[in-house]
Amino acid sequence: MYDLIMVRYGEMTLKKKNYRHFLKQINNNIKSKLKDFPNLRVENTNFRSYIYLNGEDHVPVIDKLNTVFGLSSYSLCVKTEPDYDHIADKAVELIKAEKKKAICTFKVETKRGDKTFPATSPIITKEIAARVLPRVSGLVVDVHNPDLTLHIDLRSEGTYIYVNSVKGLGGLPAAISGKGLLLISGGIDSPVAGFLALKKGIDLVALHFASPPFTSDMALQKVIDLLQEIAKFTATGKITLLVCPFTEIQDAIRKNVDNIYNITIMRRHMYRIADAVCRERDLGLIVSGESIGQVASQTVESLKVINEVTNLPVIRPLATYDKVEIIKTAREIGTYDISIRPYEDCCTIFVPEHPVIKPDARKVEFQESKFDFSELIKKALQNMESYELDSKTKFSIFEKMKIPGNYEI
Repeated sequence: MYDLIMVRYGEMTLKKKNYRHFLKQINNNIKSKLKDFPNLRVENTNFRSYIYLNGEDHVPVIDKLNTVFGLSSYSLCVKTEPDYDHIADKAVELIKAEKKKAICTFKVETKRGDKTFPATSPIITKEIAARVLPRVSGLVVDVHNPDLTLHIDLRSEGTYIYVNSVKGLGGLPAAISGKGLLLISGGIDSPVAGFLALKKGIDLVALHFASPPFTSDMALQKVIDLLQEIAKFTATGKITLLVCPFTEIQDAIRKNVDNIYNITIMRRHMYRIADAVCRERDLGLIVSGESIGQVASQTVESLKVINEVTNLPVIRPLATYDKVEIIKTAREIGTYDISIRPYEDCCTIFVPEHPVIKPDARKVEFQESKFDFSELIKKALQNMESYELDSKTKFSIFEKMKIPGNYEI
């Protein structure tokens, strides 16, 4: 019955002089996501995309659109001629297909983008309702709280009729805002932070710190599985994971630093390594899952001291979220059940009973001066491993391939 899917753009429509750049990116992203459907035909205008199904099942097509950032909403439509009788004929077909009960309330909403149509929107609405009502038994008008709304969209490129809309992800087109490095631990927060960064058009490389034997291969597999869920939302369906060996650095911190500063100094070394990776790979910022006040290392004072080791922008999409909000998003994007698998990451080992929550920068620097960490950091960077992950193919850590880095600090 349905001819096509009408796709509406989101936040990007607020752009002005560089709108064409955003438009090109979102259209490329849509075509890339739908490349596995050979019969589809996509037509683009300034504020819409029209995906002609040509016999393809619309369900998997919409599933793909559900992973495309930059879309406000989309609707299954039929296209018809811009006259009352043709519109009414198609409308009756749609309403009969969607009508689920004997008595059904409905209303008609009209948008007349094509001003050459010789009537105003209210008149078109009345004319179509008058033609539809006698032809569908049990149909009753209710303009305030209808069971079903018939939408008529008259545009210069065609006349479209639909009854339902699917809310899109919103945000900006994938990969439109540059590249960043996601610090991913394997917990609930960092995958959600990555999703939200992708939503603002940031293309991501992920960095995970592993501390074997204190962290297991299954902890690393958990991170891989999380990123494969996140990769569905990237422009290409792929994401690179870098795994940094962190055991020796953590052990040196434990042996040489006063216990209460362990977490603060550990995080500073992570950011030093992240800074080096970003400079080597030309990544413009660091993305973290930290949320203000959630744990000792995430107080405002701690974040300030941790940030001092890098000049790169550090964005924290979850900074103002509470845990319930984070969990809700994690469930929606499919990462929550993976995140709660019982495998510890390096952030949960060597945790002091009473970590400092308001660290003083001078005291932290003094603690770091007790041991020269530079060689250990250099060694960790040189022994970093890389995984190229694809959302379509299950990846096991036993298939890993080591790619040496060439980093400086």
